[in-house]
Amino acid sequence: MTAMLQLPPATAVLLAGGGGSRLYPLNAGGTPKVLLPVANRPLLTFPLRMLEESGVADVLVVCEGDMAAQAVRAWLANGYTGGLKVEVARVAEGLPAVDALRAVLDGVATDNFVLLSGDVVSETSLRAQLLTHYVREAAITALLGRRKVPASAETKPGRPPRNVDYIGLTGGDRLSLFVHSPETVKQLVVPPSFLRRFPSIEIRTDLVDMQVYVFHTATLRAVLAANERIKHLEEQLVPHMVRFQLKPHRSVGADEAATLAAARAGSGSGGGGLTGLENSLADLSLSGMSSGSGSGAAAAAAAAGQPRAEWYCGAYLAPEGSFCQRANTLQGFADCNRDVITPANAARVLREEPSPRYDNFVSSTATLGARATVAPATMVGDECALEDRVSVKRTVVGAGCQLGAGSKIVNSVVMDDVRTGPSCAVHNCVLSQGCVLGEGARLRDCYLAPGYAVPAGAELTEEVLPAAVPPRD
Repeated sequence: MTAMLQLPPATAVLLAGGGGSRLYPLNAGGTPKVLLPVANRPLLTFPLRMLEESGVADVLVVCEGDMAAQAVRAWLANGYTGGLKVEVARVAEGLPAVDALRAVLDGVATDNFVLLSGDVVSETSLRAQLLTHYVREAAITALLGRRKVPASAETKPGRPPRNVDYIGLTGGDRLSLFVHSPETVKQLVVPPSFLRRFPSIEIRTDLVDMQVYVFHTATLRAVLAANERIKHLEEQLVPHMVRFQLKPHRSVGADEAATLAAARAGSGSGGGGLTGLENSLADLSLSGMSSGSGSGAAAAAAAAGQPRAEWYCGAYLAPEGSFCQRANTLQGFADCNRDVITPANAARVLREEPSPRYDNFVSSTATLGARATVAPATMVGDECALEDRVSVKRTVVGAGCQLGAGSKIVNSVVMDDVRTGPSCAVHNCVLSQGCVLGEGARLRDCYLAPGYAVPAGAELTEEVLPAAVPPRD
């Protein structure tokens, strides 16, 4: 058996946020977004496991506000069973992601570190991403997932797509262009200098920034110190680093750029030798990465006895068919819950096998009435009671739920302690903890806050309840 390559040490900063307005009303009861359930386990479970399996040992979880920090600390003390050394740092509520990072960056002691969002659910290899980063002596290496829905399917013919990232790749794994577009980009401008340097750039809209990055620590510190207006990751920080990678002196100054180039050359291989790391690429089956691309500049610089002045901005592409999603929106949260419990994903993502006979997950403590059915790709939690003729399909049902006779729950997420009266119908909804549905209630495409009560006979479509109160001027 070949010994696993020892990578240079890296720490991690995990941005856990706080209440998270994008997931309102699911967290209206005060539960931090990273403790909302995905497949009946806290969302935070998944990024922590990703870090642990990569060999990262020390993690700083950054929470917004006292309530979120206290809740995460309590879960780590009582519910976390992993082997990471995890500390929690509290920052002000509503602080932009980059400012939250600024507040804790002085505590990062390793030459390179991982920055990731707490809403990532992925089976991709962070270890492989780290290795690409070290081999390329990169300033940043970003994980790119695959879009579930093609951009062309979300727009009308002749119009630019919405909510896409325009990502330019060179050589398969060099990030040459990055434009984050929450709305639409009517005209995409590529600087002539980039076209001269990267004549074979491939611009893609089928990739998504997963907010899992490996940074060269000193480079990031210099960028943030010299550019105080940078507040956001996808909209500002990543595009800035990609834009100035050929002329980093325009971002941090000529002297600082030269110092950083020397530092990366000294720390990139961790003392083990760049060649030794490159020879291990095939063993890790890196996706979309050729062992020769991008290393020519480093080799030429090394032959000349000079560190490479420019930054290398790298990309690690999630392998085709791998599970790599974010639960950062209501739709994304619902999709993660439903997708991870399918037979194709469960064993790889949950590390748990469904029932071999029914391809579903039903707790041994759940009770099913006469002619109650639980379809494949469905999960039913502990101490649930499904009365007669209840039908549950492609749904996650939390612990302690009571589903009334004749109710049908399809393509939904039902959190702990939800109760439905008889003959309810729920399609494509998320019902938060403690919701109550009266007899005959019919819901489609709805999101309900914890403890929300729906009257008997109500018919609701595309509702978010209770509606968010608009902020005061």
